[in-house]
Amino acid sequence: MKVLITGANGFVGKNLISHLSLNKDIEVLKYDIDSTEEELDKYTMECDFVYHLAGVNRPQNTSEYMEGNFGFTSVLLNKLIENNNKCPIMISSSIQAELDNDYGKSKKAGEDLIFKYAKDNNVKVYVYRFPNLFGKWCRPNYNSVIATFCNNIANNLEIVVNDENKELNLAYIDDVCEELIRCLSDKAHREGNFYYIPITYVKSLGYIANLIKSFKENDRGIMVPSTGDEFTKKLYATYISYAPLKEMVVDLEEHRDNRGLFCELVRTKEAGQVSVSTTNPEIIRGGHYHHTKMERFIVIKGKAKIKFEHVITHETYEFEVSGDKLQYVTIPVGYQHSINNVGNEELILILWANELFDSNRTDTYVMEETQDEYKKRLHKY
Repeated sequence: MKVLITGANGFVGKNLISHLSLNKDIEVLKYDIDSTEEELDKYTMECDFVYHLAGVNRPQNTSEYMEGNFGFTSVLLNKLIENNNKCPIMISSSIQAELDNDYGKSKKAGEDLIFKYAKDNNVKVYVYRFPNLFGKWCRPNYNSVIATFCNNIANNLEIVVNDENKELNLAYIDDVCEELIRCLSDKAHREGNFYYIPITYVKSLGYIANLIKSFKENDRGIMVPSTGDEFTKKLYATYISYAPLKEMVVDLEEHRDNRGLFCELVRTKEAGQVSVSTTNPEIIRGGHYHHTKMERFIVIKGKAKIKFEHVITHETYEFEVSGDKLQYVTIPVGYQHSINNVGNEELILILWANELFDSNRTDTYVMEETQDEYKKRLHKY
């Protein structure tokens, strides 16, 4: 299948090409402002589907709105007519087509033109009035406030929020691309004469700016935002795409002693934290229990014996795990637990805890016997 994309070098175009390239049965024909008329003629002769994304939104004078958004649409449609190509067409319009401004009028004119073309030529068309879009590869300081905020905040530049309460209707670029690809199988979302992006968000400028600033505050730390919230996850991914590459490598705080190393890797307010621990041969770690803090251990290298002991009944249970077969071990609350390196090499362990470590409230306790007594008793096993 050959798919023609106009505006191929634009924000939506580049992302759509990236998504379509995953399907080896699709050949993308790329057309942009620096392409030739001969290329347009060839592509409109060969294509099986058209994504018409080309348009003008920041001209030097207002007349270019109509030339770019109506005029080129007319050129494209005439080329398809000349080549007797009645393939389906998707066109990107804007929610501003409902407004009485030069940009909106040009988009509305493009819509009217393609609806007439569809009726006169019995052609399937997909007209989308895009909301404000955000995501990777969007040009900052141009026509996307989120791209500008992400780029400027990530690079220590000023941002201006003229009205914190102004609300934006937003769609994420990957959601947009997934919807546009549905057009190829005629499974896109439709309401009346128009098609729409099914996943959108309404957020205020002040909320967006503050959220991005919170990303900046933690972008060299291990605390990550709430990726369980879909909008936050997508905005954070967008923000990171604008951060300087040199800041992608961050030193972690290591805690080393004769037992080995302990280092926190990731912290989240909602899902606790992930850490890594190493244990030298013949060393026993742990020997404590928790009331509410739950942990999960995964041995990725070495061999360990893990023991549970109920703090009231003293019922015990133990088993061995190793990096030869990855398994996770959930540490139940109310059980004193220990992990003993019984191998000949360093033991490496990934740990997850369901809450962040708080030095003022550790929820970490030892049974009345001393650690030494406990370890002596452990060696009996």
